[in-house]
Amino acid sequence: MNEYDKGSGRLSPFGLAAATAVALLGLPPSAIADGTQAAAPPATSASFGVALTAGLSGVGVDLALPINPSFGLRATVSGLSLSHNGTYGTSNVWNGNLKLAQYGVLGDYYPFAGSFRLSAGVIYDANQLDVNGTASGSYTFGGQTYNVGEIGTANGTVTWNRFAPYLGIGAGNLAGSPGFHTGFDLGVLYAGRPTVTLTASCSAGAVTCNQSTLNQNVAAEQASLQSEANKFRFWPVARVEIGYAF
Repeated sequence: MNEYDKGSGRLSPFGLAAATAVALLGLPPSAIADGTQAAAPPATSASFGVALTAGLSGVGVDLALPINPSFGLRATVSGLSLSHNGTYGTSNVWNGNLKLAQYGVLGDYYPFAGSFRLSAGVIYDANQLDVNGTASGSYTFGGQTYNVGEIGTANGTVTWNRFAPYLGIGAGNLAGSPGFHTGFDLGVLYAGRPTVTLTASCSAGAVTCNQSTLNQNVAAEQASLQSEANKFRFWPVARVEIGYAF
């Protein structure tokens, strides 16, 4: 029977079913006649993305490379320099300069193939705290007080493990599709137990300062600084990003 019954001027049951399918699926009549299905338009994806970042780890740049809708890679660089005068858990006031510098590779997993992401990776952690003595009148090392004229220099450094694992969550798929993108990261970086060094030297001609005794007293002060620094094995990460995917 023809789809259109010329005698009755009505669609046959087959013709009515075909017309209904065309209306519901949006398929061209030729596709129904040929028994083929129209292909869905291909999804648009980016080749890579670049973003500017800012947060607790400083300011930096991210480069994102997509692998598939569920996975991606990011290379990240960030840094900042901060100065602060304080005792840092010791008996003296120090001029501290914290240098933040981090370089790493992150793997991003998008469990819902959308914006939400779980991130993990390894960061080369070049963070370092430098302290210089700023005594006003006297220094105190290991409970012993020294006049400013007796001490030539007093310096210290705090460094952390160079390679540190990172875990975090975030939002934004920088290389998901071409165009502008925004996002954020919240996570933690395990920097490990820091290494503290503290040194001081007697001034030239300071007959009342014995270098050997000073070294022992400085070692006691270094232990105090080490105890304070041990509190900072984990570094919080919170930052925002804005970038463009190509």
